[in-house]
Amino acid sequence: MSFERGSNYKIVYRKSNKGEFILFKSNLQQKREKILIKIGGRNIDQIFNQIAKVLKEKNLIEDENVSNNYITYKLNQDIGPIVGGFLILIRRSREPLEWIPYFGDLIQGEKYMGSKTVLYHLWFLGLDLSQDVNKKLNMKYELNPKVLDSISAGTKIIAKKLWKIMK
Repeated sequence: MSFERGSNYKIVYRKSNKGEFILFKSNLQQKREKILIKIGGRNIDQIFNQIAKVLKEKNLIEDENVSNNYITYKLNQDIGPIVGGFLILIRRSREPLEWIPYFGDLIQGEKYMGSKTVLYHLWFLGLDLSQDVNKKLNMKYELNPKVLDSISAGTKIIAKKLWKIMK
């Protein structure tokens, strides 16, 4: 596996000429930081702000860098993979804003049985599968978008069947 389970994670809101994005970054074996997930689209600022609000309330992030077009938070190592799993879940959703009310409960894993564990393993499943697929296809992505799309679709079925979240 190319990522250590103890990697540092950051969640970033970035506004540019190409639009607004949520970026999920991590360092690779203590090397330079890379963007692993990039989510854009409607309401991305609201999604970022709600995620940050929940994480701040639970003392799981710390401010790192704030400017007009860029906000960065460093995540606690324990929560990084779980937030990454949640971002995979909402990544290709038609209405990602509709998932945000569930975020706090999903990352705690109490109300929705096993959700914290599922999101954690979802993140590393995405990393491991991407590494295998990319090696075979000789691709440069850290996280293969097709792998993330398929994992996201499968997790939405888990949310619907196991947790009774209807989206």
